[in-house]
Amino acid sequence: MKKLLLLLVITVFTSCSSDNEDVDTTTILGTWKLISHSDTNPLPDCMKQTRITFIEHGNLSGEIYEPNGENCDKTNLVASYEKETETLYTVIGSSTILAEVELESNKLIWTDKSSTKTRVLNFVRK
Repeated sequence: MKKLLLLLVITVFTSCSSDNEDVDTTTILGTWKLISHSDTNPLPDCMKQTRITFIEHGNLSGEIYEPNGENCDKTNLVASYEKETETLYTVIGSSTILAEVELESNKLIWTDKSSTKTRVLNFVRK
């Protein structure tokens, strides 16, 4: 009986794994949180709420937070993405290219190229 109980305890402890072991770092799918922004250093607390979720079939959604005086403005993002290479994606909003996204292990680099300037946003998996 003691051997059976010991075997059961060992099985339970060895079958448990941390959440980090289950994350596939080769996929863009999932939710990403903003950790830095090329326009603001350090990142304002308001912007730390920004999240982007890449969903299967080339869709993404997100909540973008920007400081506005004492307030925090939220913009909902709905767009699509296309895989260009193994680590490079193009994000497309209503028929215009919004950004190029590069996946580096557990980091996502979002490069927003407007007609006036380039902004880089860095995300990590949530």
